[in-house]
Amino acid sequence: MCGISGSGKTVFAQGLESKGYVRVSADGILWSEYGPKFATLPSEQQREAFMTIGKQISEQTAQFISAGEKVVVDSTMCKRFKRDEIRAVCRSMGIEPVIVYLKAPYNILRERLASREGTGPDDQTISDDQLRNFFNNFEAPDDSEDAIIIEQQ
Repeated sequence: MCGISGSGKTVFAQGLESKGYVRVSADGILWSEYGPKFATLPSEQQREAFMTIGKQISEQTAQFISAGEKVVVDSTMCKRFKRDEIRAVCRSMGIEPVIVYLKAPYNILRERLASREGTGPDDQTISDDQLRNFFNNFEAPDDSEDAIIIEQQ
């Protein structure tokens, strides 16, 4: 999965869980390590935390694939190199991954994020400045990635 916060990745991934997939959640990992204080960390520390959990996401994905599980990675994967890392993990284990990009316009993202209260990993708050930064700097999959694009409206 990839998409900006509020695009519907978690809801989509939870739907796959109900069909037997195991969900590896970036937000779940962050919440288990930082709890609600993550939202109050300076942007640079949040960025460092996201970079650090990439390794954990890859490790968990590999462990579940090794155990014969179907896996959905619930993470923004906001940069091509992050998606390439997960592709490499999957391919090294004989699995061809599918990238699903949930694309949403800014106004829908802002509306969805405005209702968040910071009560858990799937309800983390995002400031307007953070959203603007995420939106402006997100590297959407290009044609070479052969991603499935789901437009949110």
